[in-house]
Amino acid sequence: MLRKVFHSLLIRQKIIVVFIPLIIVPLFILGYFTSDLFTNSLVEKTKQNVINESTLILTRLDTMIKNAEGGANVMMTDINHIYSSLPDISNPLQEKMLNSQMQTQFSISLLNFPDIDSAAYIDSSNQLFVSYSPIKDNDKMILESDLVKQVNEKPGYGMNYWYPMEYRDYIVSKYDEPVLSIGKKVLQLESGLPFGTLIVNLKESSISNIFANVNAEFGIGSKFVILDSEGRVISSLDKGELLFPLKDEPLRELVLSKGSFSQIMDTDTGNNLITSVMYEKMGWRLVNIVPVNQITEDIKKNGMLTLLIGAICLLVASLGAGMLSKVIVNPLIKLTKAMRRVKEGDLNTVAPIDTPDETGLMASVFNSMVTRIKELLLQVEADQIKKKEIELALIHSQIKPHFLYNTLDLIYVLNDMNKQHEARDATKALADFYRVALSKGSEIISIGEELKNACDYLAIQSIRYSDVFEFKLQVDHEIYSYEIPKLTLQPILENAIYHGLKLKDNKGSIWITGYKEDNFIFIHIEDDGVGIAEDKQENIRRQYSYHDKPASFGLFSVHERIRLYFGEAYGISIESIEGTGTKVTVKVPAGGRDTIV
Repeated sequence: MLRKVFHSLLIRQKIIVVFIPLIIVPLFILGYFTSDLFTNSLVEKTKQNVINESTLILTRLDTMIKNAEGGANVMMTDINHIYSSLPDISNPLQEKMLNSQMQTQFSISLLNFPDIDSAAYIDSSNQLFVSYSPIKDNDKMILESDLVKQVNEKPGYGMNYWYPMEYRDYIVSKYDEPVLSIGKKVLQLESGLPFGTLIVNLKESSISNIFANVNAEFGIGSKFVILDSEGRVISSLDKGELLFPLKDEPLRELVLSKGSFSQIMDTDTGNNLITSVMYEKMGWRLVNIVPVNQITEDIKKNGMLTLLIGAICLLVASLGAGMLSKVIVNPLIKLTKAMRRVKEGDLNTVAPIDTPDETGLMASVFNSMVTRIKELLLQVEADQIKKKEIELALIHSQIKPHFLYNTLDLIYVLNDMNKQHEARDATKALADFYRVALSKGSEIISIGEELKNACDYLAIQSIRYSDVFEFKLQVDHEIYSYEIPKLTLQPILENAIYHGLKLKDNKGSIWITGYKEDNFIFIHIEDDGVGIAEDKQENIRRQYSYHDKPASFGLFSVHERIRLYFGEAYGISIESIEGTGTKVTVKVPAGGRDTIV
């Protein structure tokens, strides 16, 4: 019935009927997947931007903290100089000179260290000096507070004692703003006797001003806060939450339980991107909160724009159906014939259409696509040849006669020494090793099989070099079923033994660890051998980057094979400290080639 109705329609109507789903469905799919793709992309970009900004904020904060400590050190030295110049303060004139010099030195120090808001000094006779003038009535409360006592109970000369962020109504320039203070014991340099106690204050606003402009960059609703180790807000542009625990309890618990991280989670204010970066020096956490709907706001606008474009396209298709029926039918027939020839395998086909309309564009794209397919086929063929060459070279390198002969000699010696059990184990390990190396021509095996093969190799080598190394395996069983190119670990282990551990003066160790993180598998092979010199490491990195002739074919082949199978984002990386050891990391996708991103 529907077929008869369709055949009875005019060609213009047929085009409309056909083109409505052709416009609506692709636009819907494009809008859906583009929205999802750009949402993820924007979230990742925002994550990186927040991390970068957080790093800059912490760098500025660290500079401010160090400047405050430096300013306290300078003030302590100046106080020593002042007392050295006035050894005997026994009359009002000398006391006045002391006050004047203290005020002058405080003023100079605050000019040189602008991050410092104020400072106070209490000498051994409980005389108080402050950086501002005049001294307030409340300032003398310092003499009865625990601040001085806490500093004096600290051991050592010149040590900085950081008080928590707090509101105080004495020895501060403003009572309504919390301060972060340094306490410092001042001693006489020659005798070691105490001069007194120095208190240096940083205003909270000096800290929050660091990220005031950054908040505006991420839009309304986003904010930075700094939490202490107990989850209290010690710096924020919202002064109402200062020195209170972060209101969002699940968020507060997450921040306190983890180190640095960046993830999306539901909070009391909705779905937000939460980024937390540790500031180890003070035990603080810089937390950024960005609403996800703010990140995706432009995506929603694009979705509405897509719907509008779809409606316009439908209108244009309806109005131009009659004209298009004549203009596009003949070129489409030519294009269809060209496509059919390509389908039959003739990649030398060219669509002979050069009209400047959409049909001509389709033909141009088709011709470009065919050309690109030919190029990709050639590239795939070249990659396959390269992969086979590397595989063959690797197999040849793994069945080196010296390894086989040495192992057979080892078995002979073990038998001659009546160590039948060791000889049996060595024989079984050798057989299992070559079974993987030469088995069935399969290039991809499970990580469990690869680890078994690595252990067989290490078992043989540990019998040969029992005084050279021992090995330990600690790999999450979760990753055993994932895929990896065979003979990935053995060349790395061989390199660790022959170039790292055999050159040591004492017995060493090899650790194999592995785990899954997000969509990646990481396997670490670490030794405590002699390590690799920095110039040699640079040479290895240059070889991997520019495909120079490799100095170590084993490591180069492992790196290249992983990249050929899984892509440029994967492979091996080397970290080494000369004289300490080497760590080689293998990175593969957690799901094989189908999950490569």
